[in-house]
Amino acid sequence: MKQFSSIILALIFSQQLFSQTQPTQPTSGPGGTEYIHSDVIFHNYATNPDGFYIFEPSNPTPDSANVVIFIHGLALVSPHGYGAWINHLVKQGNIVIYPKYQDKDAQVPTSEFNANCITGIVNAFDTLALPGHVKPRLDKVVIGGHSYGGLMCANMAILAATSGFPVPKAVFACQGYTDNTTNTRLPNYAVMPADMNLLIVVGDNDAIVGTTFGHFLMDSTINTSTSHKNLITHHSDSHGSPAIGSTHFEPCSVDNTYDTGESNLFTIVCVAGAKTDAVDYFCYWKLLDALMDCSFYGQNCNYAFGDTPEQHGMGDWSDGQPMVLLTVEPSQGTGINTIENQSGVSIYPNPSSGEVFINLTLEENAAILFEVYNAQGQLVKSLTKNYTPGIVNEKIAVGNFASGIYNVQIKMGNKQFSEKIVVQ
Repeated sequence: MKQFSSIILALIFSQQLFSQTQPTQPTSGPGGTEYIHSDVIFHNYATNPDGFYIFEPSNPTPDSANVVIFIHGLALVSPHGYGAWINHLVKQGNIVIYPKYQDKDAQVPTSEFNANCITGIVNAFDTLALPGHVKPRLDKVVIGGHSYGGLMCANMAILAATSGFPVPKAVFACQGYTDNTTNTRLPNYAVMPADMNLLIVVGDNDAIVGTTFGHFLMDSTINTSTSHKNLITHHSDSHGSPAIGSTHFEPCSVDNTYDTGESNLFTIVCVAGAKTDAVDYFCYWKLLDALMDCSFYGQNCNYAFGDTPEQHGMGDWSDGQPMVLLTVEPSQGTGINTIENQSGVSIYPNPSSGEVFINLTLEENAAILFEVYNAQGQLVKSLTKNYTPGIVNEKIAVGNFASGIYNVQIKMGNKQFSEKIVVQ
């Protein structure tokens, strides 16, 4: 009898455990269902590997919209594998540009990926400028990507200034692929603009790419302040059913409305592993929504950065138990400061053809490092000096530089400042 009672209790416990359900999509806030458009207009300009797709909000059709450049994973040229996420973004009022950058048979060499992606993005913005399209807000652009796209979105953020499309305000790199060759990877990620907002997301059970590139990007973007940069890990949680996963395919969320018929093994695997669930609502969708709100309007920054409850929270199972929290690096209370009173730092003249002058005010003795990087991320000038309190006036000769855009970086202890200059 005692054994029978134990069996009954075990069955009851098992039923209670597996009857717990995931939290549903919130009705408001980042990741939520507050949609202001009910339809999506899908344009296919992707005949060639350097082609693109455009998704525009409709019903009602806005005059203009913010822009999300979404770079897909390897060979996922048909956008339906991310279709539910794209729907979410567009119905919130964003234009989504989906550059193709390769062919369905994955025959395009990786050495051509960056160039193809740039061509697709530039042509997409040119197309959006034509009558009949929603106008893109060129000052409100974010770029994100998954897998190989997680690597390439970081590339595009650095290359934008010299490639003819708007420099994004923020980067959202998801489960980036570690390409250790020189075919796609850039030689220097330290030139990521210091004022770029950067979120890097990895899964703790990602058997495809792991977390190597995520940590590399976090560590190598040394000039991007950690007050505007987090590495986020999402975790598996089997408390209820269906369980929460943390595999490489969590960002995939299918909508077959956007199936172009370009199928391959990568597409099949992505679609097979796709599910739209709490990982989307409380991790990927929430974080990207918040990143845009914070970068464009200074809103919902507590959902995007800082290891806050709003950022790392994943909602509750139906029995009230919190889902396993996102892990955020750096954790709350750590980070690198930008130089205080950045408005007091002036770099002029800009543009310049001979010299630029840097003025700032010091309150204590300090060693200051001045560095100048070209648009390809190469260090072209470096100067270190010790200064006493007061007004600092420093001069840097740029007359022998090639014409173009350069990034001036000023470092003082754990404080830093960055500004672009144009050399004529």
